[in-house]
Amino acid sequence: MKIAVIGATGGTGKKVVERALALGHEVIAVARRPEAIAPIEGLTVRKGDVFDLPVMIQAISGAEAVISCIGPPLNVSSTSAKKGLGNLSAGLSTMKANFSPGTVMSVGIPNIISACQHTGVKRMVMQSGINLSDGRELSYVSRLAVHLMRRIFWKAIQDKHIAEQALIQSDLEWVIMRASVLQYAEVNLEYTAGPLARINPVAALPFADCADGLVRAAASQPDWTGKIVNIGR
Repeated sequence: MKIAVIGATGGTGKKVVERALALGHEVIAVARRPEAIAPIEGLTVRKGDVFDLPVMIQAISGAEAVISCIGPPLNVSSTSAKKGLGNLSAGLSTMKANFSPGTVMSVGIPNIISACQHTGVKRMVMQSGINLSDGRELSYVSRLAVHLMRRIFWKAIQDKHIAEQALIQSDLEWVIMRASVLQYAEVNLEYTAGPLARINPVAALPFADCADGLVRAAASQPDWTGKIVNIGR
């Protein structure tokens, strides 16, 4: 399958590109800074900006499925995050970004949807967060954690909610993947994923494991079509 990955230089996006290539898929890596992506066999790199619909139409042209890994921008790299207190630094950066998320999701996702419709792409997978859940499928303690984070990061929740609703109401074959807290760690593929899956929202999941779930949603899990999937531990 030919998969376009939007946000290909981010923590999850970079791992989605790696995982999709490892599984034999062709990949179109779409990023604002395409020069940051090293060339590799099976990989096409294109410049993209989710705020610019004509550019996004060109960026995903030829894809059979799209995986969106966009979110509030972080000022941390995977390389620096592996050193010392890197994951703590990444966590603080994530918190800061979620306090002021802007409109990257609420504007970006509808533009990606429109780009899919213009180019004939039928399947779209969106990375979201477990904090969008109302918590009914989670344990009592996990529900409390989710409700607390929803209060603290209400701006980011609002932005992602608009994005999720736009995808749900579209005519695409969509999957929304709500991930737990993510961290830079080695992949182990020991995760739980599925609609209403009971996960721990604060048990950190490697970006690479989340990436595996996103690629599965795009290419090999037709039973997830039209569903919200939780992924975590």
